[in-house]
Amino acid sequence: MQEAIDGDAIRTTGGSPLTASLYPCTVLKSPPTEARVSTQEIFGPVVCVYPFDDEAEVVTQANSLPLAFQAAVYTESIETALKFYRELDASAVMINDHSAFRTDGMRFAGLRQSGLGVGGIPYTMDDMRIDKMAVIRSPHLVGDSAKESG
Repeated sequence: MQEAIDGDAIRTTGGSPLTASLYPCTVLKSPPTEARVSTQEIFGPVVCVYPFDDEAEVVTQANSLPLAFQAAVYTESIETALKFYRELDASAVMINDHSAFRTDGMRFAGLRQSGLGVGGIPYTMDDMRIDKMAVIRSPHLVGDSAKESG
């Protein structure tokens, strides 16, 4: 994070550690595109805001990363929202909300170098379930005709 601030990102809130391993919610505006907060996954309460003038340029920049998980787009235009939804290589695109939004039934998937497979409660429950079968042959479980021939 300090790398981005040293590179002229504007820290609008947060950023200073509360303890050795605890940071407050942090918002960085316009971090450099080569900074680690712009090129790697951030596992913490940090959001980067990138204003732009050219929609095609922002899609190209976002899609150039080796990571593709969730994206957030803020706009008043449904057409713009749907355009970004179609063009961004993210497994989910949040419109007018942050990318940490989740519901219990919502799947999530890390694409490229962002994880392995699809997750979420229904998918995890399925992955954890073990199908088991019992095969039993017994004259007590079949009709009388099977008892007589057995």
